[in-house]
Amino acid sequence: MFRLADRFVLTCCATLLSLAADASTHVSVYLKNYYTDYEIVRDCSDHDHLTAADAEMAKNAISKIEAYYLHQDPSINKDSLWKEAASNKDAALKMITLTKKVDPRQFCHASLDELVERLHQIDSRSAERKKGS
Repeated sequence: MFRLADRFVLTCCATLLSLAADASTHVSVYLKNYYTDYEIVRDCSDHDHLTAADAEMAKNAISKIEAYYLHQDPSINKDSLWKEAASNKDAALKMITLTKKVDPRQFCHASLDELVERLHQIDSRSAERKKGS
């Protein structure tokens, strides 16, 4: 009977470790997606689809978003994620250009909106935590 309990505890610990590893992976995937949005915004501002003020807003947003995710998982390899994000940006912009079914300006604004929305979510969570403390 005791061995069965030991096995159960061991299984629970292994499951929790697995979930923690998955959470870490998910955090880096989310951060990579926001890096991609930022890369798109930068490219769009270079091609006059967005203003310099929009690019600056995105820069401020990504710095806070990055800090938020790196606080959750300091082991994230930012350099690798930035490279993947640049590749994702290139692929996305190529699809937009080739299909011509999406207005580049709309696509650019959607990426900017994603960053700004996430920043607002992070700021509101921070404000809630401060109230709760």
